[in-house]
Amino acid sequence: MNNLVLDTDIFVDFLRGFEKAKNLFEKIKEEADVISFSAVTETELISGKECNKIERKTEILNLLSNFAKVSVINEIAVKAGDFSRIYDVETADAIIAATAFLMKADLITRNRSDFERIKEITLKVPY
Repeated sequence: MNNLVLDTDIFVDFLRGFEKAKNLFEKIKEEADVISFSAVTETELISGKECNKIERKTEILNLLSNFAKVSVINEIAVKAGDFSRIYDVETADAIIAATAFLMKADLITRNRSDFERIKEITLKVPY
């Protein structure tokens, strides 16, 4: 099974209209079995000031509705705490990494440096 978890930066690139991100979304929709994102990603995207405009917030929520949102359940919270403590990773990134770990999914991100210390996950840098 080909499971993917998308990091926040991939959504940001898509929302900014980057061609490489658009191409990636088309490709993974065809190839991946399950495409997920962490509820933390939704929080990060909605926290942007541009979401003061209801149109932009709606656009973001509509985009996310095409993928499977993974809630921060206790197993993810505990594993994220371990990742944060062991690898000195920011909490939000640790939660996203723990989501990928527990989903047995590859983590798609441009921010290799945020996650590369975590040996238990597989990173894919798409562009």
